Amino acid sequence: MNRRRNETQSTNQLVGQLPRMEERRRGQTTLDFAIGMSLFLSVLIFIFLFIPGLLSPFSAGVQEETVTTDRVADGLTMGMLGSPQQPYVLDEHCTQEFFAGNTPPSGCGYDSGGSVEERVGLDPALENVNVTIRGNATTTAAADETLCWDGASEELVEAGTGCGTILTTGGNPPANNDASVTALRVVSLNGQDVTVRVVMW
Repeated sequence: MNRRRNETQSTNQLVGQLPRMEERRRGQTTLDFAIGMSLFLSVLIFIFLFIPGLLSPFSAGVQEETVTTDRVADGLTMGMLGSPQQPYVLDEHCTQEFFAGNTPPSGCGYDSGGSVEERVGLDPALENVNVTIRGNATTTAAADETLCWDGASEELVEAGTGCGTILTTGGNPPANNDASVTALRVVSLNGQDVTVRVVMW
């Protein structure tokens, strides 16, 4: 009899413990779900923060600016500042008036406008551009200076105070090279080889 009572009591105790064990299992399942969701959200946030190329098809990138910079450089050196019949040969008067910001003489291929962006066919609200002509106007070998058109002597000189029209126009490019795109074209101006440098940002 005592043995049966003990067995019955043991069985009752086990049955009484069953709901508690089920509650523990449910608690572990909720905890596992919370850890899994935390890991999933952490990975998702990592992907969006550290892989910006994932969204590159939906935003304008450097490739688009490169194409536009090349188009501006080609337009200036193959017709706007000279004649399409003689590409890469710049006309002195068209070039001087372009950098002075004056109305273009007849035969020049650019429009008159208030900003350099308007003169090369860009929207000033969306893009910034700087155009500079550089070359060697001194006796120093392989010098690369910003040039100036001296109206008195009708020749290219190193840019300085009182030299005439300095052959640079537009805003100052950013110091960080990654924020800008540059296109270079070697042309002839007044019988001298010079470099037209177009920077967009």
